[in-house]
Amino acid sequence: MASLKELRDSRIVKLEKLKSLGFDPYPAISKKDFDHSTLTENFSNLENEDVTTSGRILSIRSHGKIAFIDLKDASGRIQILLKDSSLGNLNPKYSELDFENINLLDSGDFLEVSGKLLKTARGEITIEARKIRLLTKSLRPLPDAWDGLKDKEVRIRRRYLDTNINEDVYQRFVRRARFWEAHRLFLRERGFYEINVPVLEQIPGGADANPFITHMDAIDQDFYLRISHELYLKRLIGGGYERVYEIGPRFRNEGLSDEHLPEHMAMEFYWAYADWKEGMRMVKELFDYVIKYVYGNKRVFRIRGFDVDFSKDWEVIDFASIMKQRYGFDVHSVSEKEIEEILKSEGIPVQEGSNILRGIDSLWKKIRRSIVGPAFLINHPKFMSPLAKAKVEELHIAERFQPIIAGSELGNGWSENNSPMDQLHAFIEQQKMREAGDPEAQWLDIDYIEMLEYGMPPTFGYGHSERVFWFLEDVTAREGVVFPQLKFELEESTKEIYPFVEEIYSHQLVHKVEKNQEIKITNTDDSKDREKNTFKISDILSREEGYKLLYKHVKDDYQIKHSVMVASVLERYAEKFGEDKDLWFLTGLLHDLDYYEFPNEHPKIEIKWFEDMGLPEELIHAVKAHALSLTGEVPQTKLASCILATDELCGLVHAYSLMRPNKYEGMEASSVLKKFKDKTFASKIDREEIKKGVEYFGEDMKEHIDFVISVLRDIYLKDVKND
Repeated sequence: MASLKELRDSRIVKLEKLKSLGFDPYPAISKKDFDHSTLTENFSNLENEDVTTSGRILSIRSHGKIAFIDLKDASGRIQILLKDSSLGNLNPKYSELDFENINLLDSGDFLEVSGKLLKTARGEITIEARKIRLLTKSLRPLPDAWDGLKDKEVRIRRRYLDTNINEDVYQRFVRRARFWEAHRLFLRERGFYEINVPVLEQIPGGADANPFITHMDAIDQDFYLRISHELYLKRLIGGGYERVYEIGPRFRNEGLSDEHLPEHMAMEFYWAYADWKEGMRMVKELFDYVIKYVYGNKRVFRIRGFDVDFSKDWEVIDFASIMKQRYGFDVHSVSEKEIEEILKSEGIPVQEGSNILRGIDSLWKKIRRSIVGPAFLINHPKFMSPLAKAKVEELHIAERFQPIIAGSELGNGWSENNSPMDQLHAFIEQQKMREAGDPEAQWLDIDYIEMLEYGMPPTFGYGHSERVFWFLEDVTAREGVVFPQLKFELEESTKEIYPFVEEIYSHQLVHKVEKNQEIKITNTDDSKDREKNTFKISDILSREEGYKLLYKHVKDDYQIKHSVMVASVLERYAEKFGEDKDLWFLTGLLHDLDYYEFPNEHPKIEIKWFEDMGLPEELIHAVKAHALSLTGEVPQTKLASCILATDELCGLVHAYSLMRPNKYEGMEASSVLKKFKDKTFASKIDREEIKKGVEYFGEDMKEHIDFVISVLRDIYLKDVKND
């Protein structure tokens, strides 16, 4: 069987032949009077008429002086009959082929056909061609059958093949387009305006999620990709609009699963002078409208093993009642200790940094898995809904609901909290949770509070994502999205066909230290054979090259920042002790080089890299020792002791700076020591490693903390000055 490269090479020969005949194999002008379904559905009116259509060749069958082509467009397939006696002459100027040269066509090529519409003796609707024009020469063959695309990863990476070959996949994304079209029609009919709000935000808000971070060069400031549309849409309500919505992407830097993607489409609408009860009725109407628009009269859907019937009344579930019934506790008065005990008895792991809110949510999720739906969950505890308004008669309960379908929450709606003082208090409570180690607690957005102080009317808000579509289709997240994110890779066939591309991509995917500057890392055989302690690290690796390595292997902004902090502290200590500043700096810069890509094998992978590069033994030993609990390598040098004492401490000091209004200014070692002793603060920091490092290092703990603060303060002040 011929390889892809061999098949491609044979098509390139045909391409060159066409060019030698004077053809433009990729003309700009084409004509199409009828799509294929129109020709077949209106055959009685068009029989024996001259028609022109276009499409992709599926197959070619030659039989002496005649040939048949199956031509496909977005509407379907039609047969083309080519006869030597009736097909026109060769006309390269207009890309027209004669019968003698149809051997230059292949499956996958795009063709324009003009001729008479008729039926063959077998009764198949066919165009007898008098003229065929080549519109696009295909250099790669489409897989002949689905057997050619069994690999799910290949189907998703090359979705354009998937949709060409698998009609069901093609139609799924037509339905996806209609799904969002239905939302727009529904909301437009009810007087809502679609207004686009920012994707880049200075403060991510409106949901419990971990944001992506990016950087805007024009103003040299970090921004966050939005995790919801909420706070800006509500600013519009405060700005005088009464019914607004947006459908667009949002980004949550969290795990991939069958139900979640870091980037996905979502819809949120906000309705002034309405409350959660009016909103709940409208959301049910929205589901009914969308289902009818996309799926016609279908009302029962097989979803995640459940048969969900949308023709029946939606069940209403009270949050406190179902929790009391299932676990026997009152969600409004239960203690954190009681929650932990129930979690353990239910076999649910107690997560690090867990609190009452997260614990109750974990218990609810266990109940939720058995609910068929459609149902609305109502009466959430107010402390679980920081942006929702409390009930007037029951201040501990939020005016909120969630649609529950096939064991999952598929949306969120509530009466918005328009009291600036209440909202500020809720934000502050969320901030405390962040400082206690909850990374998903919401951020304080003081500009939003200021908007509320100008006044926002009573408002209902609701949102759901395309998970609703994935559920209605009963497909995974990746199957429900046209082009889901995948880790970049180059296939062997690509490297074989384009041998130059691997080197190009290796540069494109690396952050450059300076614009238009390429840096080559020294890695010669000579460098490996040198006596390792008789030369400086700068003989092998410069700081610029170190940065390039860091940007190549680490894609997390905080991890990069942390590496620079550790490197800066080590460099300052090297200056104090009269050591090699480049060696100490690069050790700090590269100490976690493999952690982003290989967290479970850290630091084994990077140690192998450093050995292959011929880096000094002192650096390699220090990198091993900084991961003492993983490698068992006890520090034997001042550098190794210093990095062990500094690595985790930089994380602790930085975390403390985030909760202080003046960051590092005025920060004292005594305050950091209090946070060091408070195990609930930045709970993932390994205090024992810091203690051991300081012990090996031989410095006083308080003095060491003061030293680290002074270096990080200098970095911070330099950044502020640059801003």
